[in-house]
Amino acid sequence: MNDYIMNIRFDFYTPSEISQILGERLKTQRLALNLTQAALADKAGTGISTVARIESGQGGTLDNIIRLAMALGMVNHFSELFDVVPTNIEDVIAKQNPRLRASNKS
Repeated sequence: MNDYIMNIRFDFYTPSEISQILGERLKTQRLALNLTQAALADKAGTGISTVARIESGQGGTLDNIIRLAMALGMVNHFSELFDVVPTNIEDVIAKQNPRLRASNKS
């Protein structure tokens, strides 16, 4: 896999394209660690078919993706997912007093 695939943003990709890219990244990392699909599956507590399905871009459950990330030593890459990064003072205040529900406004 080339460096372009490793350093892209997902702004203009479809969910299936993102799954494909993440699957390729998973495979690249697995091979860099010299692990077979079976060895990774065993280490993550998943099935070989789960690893193969995710690597081929067919998706998987969040639980299995987290298990694979943990087995590869990459679980901290999730630390910023859904984290609100303040860009102005209103964002800082909002982060200190988070909303508990969404409004019904259309």
